[in-house]
Amino acid sequence: MTTFRADLAAANDNSTKRRWHIMLAILAILIFALTFGYIKAKSYLFDGLPSLPTKESMWEMNLQPNMTLLDSQGNTIGHRGPYVGRPLKLSEMPDHLPGAFLAIEDERFYDHAGIDRKAILRAFFENTKSGKTVQGGSTLTQQLVKNMLLTPDRNYQRKFQEMWLAYEMEQSLTKPEILELYLNRISLGNRTFGVEAAAQRYFGKSAKEINLSEAAMLAGLPKAPSRYDPTRNYDGAWRRAKLVLQSMNKNNMISITQLSEAENNPPVLAASDQISVDPDMIGHFFDYVDERASELVGGKSKDLIVTTTLDPKLQKVGADTLEKILAKNQKNRKVSEGAVVLIDNKSGAIKALIGGRDYKQSKFNRAAQAQRQPGSAFKVFVYAAALEEGFTPGTVRRDQPVTISGWSPENYTKRYRGPMTIREALKHSINTVAAQVGAEIGPSKVASIARRFGIRSQLRAHYSIALGASEVTLVDMTSAYMVLVNGGVRRPSYFITDITNSTGETLYKYNPPAAERVYAQTHADQMVDMMRDAVMTGTARGAQMGKREVAGKTGTSQDHRDAWFIGFSTDYTAGVWMGNDDNSSMYKMTGGLLPADVWRDFMKVVHKGVSYKPLLKIEEGAEGSVKRQRMDFYAGMVQELLKERNLAAGIDVPLVSDPPTNAAVNETTMTRAGG
Repeated sequence: MTTFRADLAAANDNSTKRRWHIMLAILAILIFALTFGYIKAKSYLFDGLPSLPTKESMWEMNLQPNMTLLDSQGNTIGHRGPYVGRPLKLSEMPDHLPGAFLAIEDERFYDHAGIDRKAILRAFFENTKSGKTVQGGSTLTQQLVKNMLLTPDRNYQRKFQEMWLAYEMEQSLTKPEILELYLNRISLGNRTFGVEAAAQRYFGKSAKEINLSEAAMLAGLPKAPSRYDPTRNYDGAWRRAKLVLQSMNKNNMISITQLSEAENNPPVLAASDQISVDPDMIGHFFDYVDERASELVGGKSKDLIVTTTLDPKLQKVGADTLEKILAKNQKNRKVSEGAVVLIDNKSGAIKALIGGRDYKQSKFNRAAQAQRQPGSAFKVFVYAAALEEGFTPGTVRRDQPVTISGWSPENYTKRYRGPMTIREALKHSINTVAAQVGAEIGPSKVASIARRFGIRSQLRAHYSIALGASEVTLVDMTSAYMVLVNGGVRRPSYFITDITNSTGETLYKYNPPAAERVYAQTHADQMVDMMRDAVMTGTARGAQMGKREVAGKTGTSQDHRDAWFIGFSTDYTAGVWMGNDDNSSMYKMTGGLLPADVWRDFMKVVHKGVSYKPLLKIEEGAEGSVKRQRMDFYAGMVQELLKERNLAAGIDVPLVSDPPTNAAVNETTMTRAGG
């Protein structure tokens, strides 16, 4: 019996040990499973978790670059990228603005640490009861974290990370700092971020000035910015705003009287975007500004407000004038493109820049990017250099066949008129004389003075430079001509006056350089006088503007591939180029034809209301009158001598427009005198 009991006790001990072993094994498995699950869950939940950025960098997080363009009067004429308003401090906002957001988005904001457990439980029960999501439990801090740091994906991982980072943010920032950041960064529809940008866009006023009903409408947007966009669904936005007002009253933020008054005075929307300028009309100019502004600020800010020199009315006139003349003549002249630049002589400010006919069709800027041969328009630099070398407008050279180091430039008629002054040669764009003068003073001298006047492209110092064989841009040529009308003083052209960011910080301000004398006043006046003759009786007669004095020069390149006219009044210098992007030839097109027509029609509008001023000052008094009479006498005598010479040479037709210039081939015949 004793043995049996001993065996039974031993059996019980073994059974107990086995149970303990089983329990320990199960416990080990559970611990392993829990540990493994914890590791996997942690790996899943924390995978890709971003670090909380510094307080300073939070203001720039996830914001795409944006730029707002202002005209010369400070009016908004264009915008690219999201709208980001100037950050406001809570102290700058009316109390009902942050109150409206707190009432509808996070009424317990000051009572939680980034995660509102009561709101989560309430949302869980409401959503379970309805069978769909009707309520959210996210705090304002969670929304801020989601918008700045996380993807919009809806899954447990993103939700956990949102809660984790919200808790971290609450530890590193104060409640007012979080609320301020939220109000300035929250998305409020139409790519608009922050209450300041939204108030400006929807109500045409600063967020500092909005009333209670307007604040409620803004606060209703975060739930569904597209659905409650007041510009598309005003009634829906106003119903949502009323819920905000009622919640504010429920939370004792406003009285019943204030609630009633706000409900009876719904917000009035401002005119849409307040931008009346066609974005395609300023597209080439905007690209030009964008590139230059980025260089000037060196990536200091993602949001830029750029004040420019542009006059949108003149920009439209220039674009319409170019399109009208191109559309009318595209087929018969085989011309498809053009560009126009207008510069204020006194400041160098670019008032209009049209880089092509249709920005939607082609983003290529023919005014600033295209390098084209200027043809005879470059002769201005040849004769300007010659005057410095001792030539005068009355210096005579012979129009005759010439060969210069194997190069034989010819006049398009293959007829020659013998002796003529360089004034006459410029006026009628005689190739042989320009080539001779250029060779005499040296191609390097011509290239040097062109650079001094502001030509920035590479110039080849060959003999053919005298006839415009080196490529240039319209902006540079127009700016360089301005030196002459300014009496030899160079004022570089510019188109940006200042750049700020949305906080109002000035990042760049244009400081006009001191006016630089690059050419003698006497020589500049002589050049202006000769170029005035080109308009009055020479190749540029199509650019005449009635009684207003203007001067300029036509240009046509080899095989009619480029046609130019650049000219100036006392107040403005304008340049026009026409051609084809594929460099194909136009049909007998010269600078004195369509480019001069565009220039004239455009400049007539530009000068409306501008008082008349002569290009050159005439001395007052009896002595000045005598000098003027003497000049008129000699000018008349020169014209008579020219007539006699032409008759003796058997020439009984008027001198005609500048031919296409070419360093290697003969020039083709033109059809329109003075064109």
